[in-house]
Amino acid sequence: MGKYSQEKIEECAAWVRKNGLIEYGGGTVVALCKACDIHFSTYYDWLERPEFHEAIKKAKEEYREGLEKRIVHSLATAAEGFEWTQIVTQKTGNGVVKQITEKTMREAPNVAACIFLLTNLDPEKWKNKQSSELAGRIDINQITGMTVI
Repeated sequence: MGKYSQEKIEECAAWVRKNGLIEYGGGTVVALCKACDIHFSTYYDWLERPEFHEAIKKAKEEYREGLEKRIVHSLATAAEGFEWTQIVTQKTGNGVVKQITEKTMREAPNVAACIFLLTNLDPEKWKNKQSSELAGRIDINQITGMTVI
């Protein structure tokens, strides 16, 4: 089992920075403890120490920021559409490669991703709502079928 040291703090923080913790869809505390060779109760004890607590907190924030950047990039890629190369290998019955074919594939832009990005990047310009205006007088008695005295 690992002993509390600056190296162990850095090891735990590096793991969290790379894998995250459960708050952002990352790893579990158990996985962190196993990777860093500490008991999970030791982890919670160490969280009481300000230096360890701050290192883990900062590592979780760095993981979240990286995750956000990757998701925004993926969303923008989906919104714009993208190309990739598909490689198909055909083999004969005895496993010998008969033919290798490369084909450029195109993924069309994702309209939902476009709408989401535009309405969140510039909500004043790209509003995703409908508005209706009603004019006139409404007689509540006609709507309810009741007579008001």
